[in-house]
Amino acid sequence: MASATNRESNECVAILFVNLGAGMLSLRSEKKRTAISLWSGVGWAICGCVAIAVTLVAMGRWPAGGGGMTPVAMPAGTQGSGGVANVRRGAGGAQRSLVQPASAATNGVDVLARLETAGGSGHAVQSETNTSNTLNEALQRAFSYPDFTALAGRSDPEGLVEAAAWADACAGGMLAAQEQLLRCGDAKLHEARYAEDMLKKAADAGQPAAVLALAQRYPAQWLEIPLPGGDMLGDRVFTLAARGHPAALAMLSQLCAVEGACVEPQLTRNVLALLQLSIYKTGTSDVSQYLTGPESDRRAAADRAAQLRARLNWPA
Repeated sequence: MASATNRESNECVAILFVNLGAGMLSLRSEKKRTAISLWSGVGWAICGCVAIAVTLVAMGRWPAGGGGMTPVAMPAGTQGSGGVANVRRGAGGAQRSLVQPASAATNGVDVLARLETAGGSGHAVQSETNTSNTLNEALQRAFSYPDFTALAGRSDPEGLVEAAAWADACAGGMLAAQEQLLRCGDAKLHEARYAEDMLKKAADAGQPAAVLALAQRYPAQWLEIPLPGGDMLGDRVFTLAARGHPAALAMLSQLCAVEGACVEPQLTRNVLALLQLSIYKTGTSDVSQYLTGPESDRRAAADRAAQLRARLNWPA
């Protein structure tokens, strides 16, 4: 990094001295020499700014207007805002960091009202028994089949997500070369968008890993992504959250970490933090470190969280 910055500075200085030398050969008067001196100072300042900018960009510290990912029930003083960040993990385990601004379509979402409504909806969610929780897990299960054709005939939510994980691994080139040849010969696996279409089918059927994988891939649009059955991906995320799925609740927290994305943002973030803490049962008596605002606002959040837990039929 230092060598790249030095080269930028040296090039600026060299160009500046060449120009100054040519100017001093042609300009004889005292006034012109004074003008050159002034321009020299300006030139040095410009070169210095360029060197600093190059350093900042290369080091990843140039201001981008986005904040960090809001983890599950983090202490209030550590929560970021301004953007939604996530780490996408493909079926083969490779991590790809994505940072995107919040979609304008998400402005003013009443997260708590939608959460309560989702608790009474009839949207199906696959039970946790024999369910893959990640695409990695789905891929390991999928590879128990001798070939893709044997798996592709399944229409249950788990079968769909396992087929999606297999297709995703092939489409993303996530397998070793020999395994790629062995596992990715089926013609379907080479069709455009086949892997994502399978993932949407699994999400539509309520498979949790499929729902969350799709939402993580489109952090700024997941509320409005249509599924084959006519519902939106956002409906499935809220349904999972209403059933007490920790990762789905974390996604709602991420959404409300973006300025203007949620109505009553402070109340909503506090309530979501309390809901998550109640799931994890951390045993800490000092929940105040996870909340923001004055004591009256924190009490209001505790009351609302208790009401939501009762209406969603969560265990005490």
